[in-house]
Amino acid sequence: MNVESPQDVYARLLTRTEPKRGYPLWFPESNSLLPSEYRNHGVQIGDVGVVTEHGSFDVFFNICLPEDHPLHHPYGVPDGFKQIKLSSRDVESLVPADHRGRVVATKSISQRNMAVSATGGTSA
Repeated sequence: MNVESPQDVYARLLTRTEPKRGYPLWFPESNSLLPSEYRNHGVQIGDVGVVTEHGSFDVFFNICLPEDHPLHHPYGVPDGFKQIKLSSRDVESLVPADHRGRVVATKSISQRNMAVSATGGTSA
């Protein structure tokens, strides 16, 4: 019997729920071994890498950064690497449609809100 890992279940369900949103990462934080400049910005346009078995993204290089950028030092860049320079017209910036506390779930999940209050008494 092949049991799915929690990160695989998470990705499968969220991808099915909202496929246009991209691939959900179980660990969206940047690898702590990457240069601090990169960790502060996180995944960026042009990143090339793989989703690891643990559900994080392991970036190898960024096609939009120059060949000698510190991000490229651990792995280098492929032979024949040519940087792609993007202009502001190439990138679209949208205001996120999500709001704090929004629940993303499959249709089989329902959400109920409940308010509870209690008062304490003294015991004898």
